[in-house]
Amino acid sequence: MADTAHAFGAKWHGKMIGSVADFSSFSFHAVKNLTTAEGGALTWRTIPGISNEDIYKKLQLFSLHGQSKDALAKTRLGAWEYDVVGTYYKCNMTDVVAAIGLKQFERYPDMLKRRKEIIEKYDAALTSMGIEVLHHYTSKWESSGHLYLTRIPGVTLEQRNEIIIEMAERGVACNVHYKPLPLHTAYKNMGFDIKDYPNAYNHFANEITLPLHTCLTDEDVEYVIAQYTEVVKEYI
Repeated sequence: MADTAHAFGAKWHGKMIGSVADFSSFSFHAVKNLTTAEGGALTWRTIPGISNEDIYKKLQLFSLHGQSKDALAKTRLGAWEYDVVGTYYKCNMTDVVAAIGLKQFERYPDMLKRRKEIIEKYDAALTSMGIEVLHHYTSKWESSGHLYLTRIPGVTLEQRNEIIIEMAERGVACNVHYKPLPLHTAYKNMGFDIKDYPNAYNHFANEITLPLHTCLTDEDVEYVIAQYTEVVKEYI
């Protein structure tokens, strides 16, 4: 089972994400590249010895209260009766948001192309400064371009936060992806200690995510680059 929440449209060794793992779970939340406002999708590849129809029926039961028929089947003449065969879940996508998703499909190739253009502009400007970036496009994989992560070698968590504040003062909203779970109260209460996860902490402490979305103009991108390089020079 692969967490492919951000990866819609990405490729791995020539295969589309969604066909690599046995099961792949996509998110279409409002902040994702392709959105239905809320919801997601589960895809799977053919598994020897298990029919796709059996998998589909099991997922249908899990996602709609364990009902033996979907809404369309129950509307057919004389087919009102159904059974609840298990006490399962309510996690189906509505028809309304599915319609939004279908429309998004038409736009998505151009959206992926634009994200790649922005990433390439960021890469060209930032890597020469020694800023570490996530490699989105190689001979082995092609990213969906969902986030632009940077890491500034040698800065402390406090300095990282100073940079984010200064960028905000210049009109650029940055973010951090992500805060490790052992730093959250719920997981602290369960006994997790960030000291046991030094790699997670080190990747978090100097990480800054720059704006990356298809409403950015070339002028916007150049402004972000100019402000970020100017601020970061004070710390490298």
